Amino acid sequence: MVLTETEMTRLWLLRKGYEPLRSDCRISRSDGADLLQAARTECRLWYEDLLLHGPLDALEIEDIKDRDDLLISATLLSSSIVTLPPDCIRVAAVKLRSWHAPAEIVPGDSPLGRLQYAAYASGGPVSPVAVLLPGNRLELFSNTYENSDTLEYLLCVLRPVPDEEGAPLYRFRPSALSLL
Repeated sequence: MVLTETEMTRLWLLRKGYEPLRSDCRISRSDGADLLQAARTECRLWYEDLLLHGPLDALEIEDIKDRDDLLISATLLSSSIVTLPPDCIRVAAVKLRSWHAPAEIVPGDSPLGRLQYAAYASGGPVSPVAVLLPGNRLELFSNTYENSDTLEYLLCVLRPVPDEEGAPLYRFRPSALSLL
């Protein structure tokens, strides 16, 4: 489901009880507040929060493993670093072809994230770990990493490209409407 800013604002006003207005009364404000602009701002904040923290089953997720702007480099620690494209907001799942399961994705400052730098405690092909690093990077740990190993999939939540006028587009699954 893809909505323009106007469509999303109208839906927001409808779901929040501002519209449709009663036909037997007229509402006016004397404080100069712009209800439409306030609703647009609320929509944008809600959508940013949905992209960053919302349930993955409510979001459109794309496999970006074949994108040209995806950089993958090997390290000396039996790991590889994936530099994610700028429009990648959140990593949903990642798996290398040599792994038996998708990686558990953890922040770099978490105990499990720090543990990956110990030789005998890092994730292997049975229980791989991907660590999110600053600079929109993802380090994939596997003690059987080979230079020929490739991504099987890299599922991400991407920021939608704005429309022709630069207004945001809202892209999500219909189940996200229950979170309004």
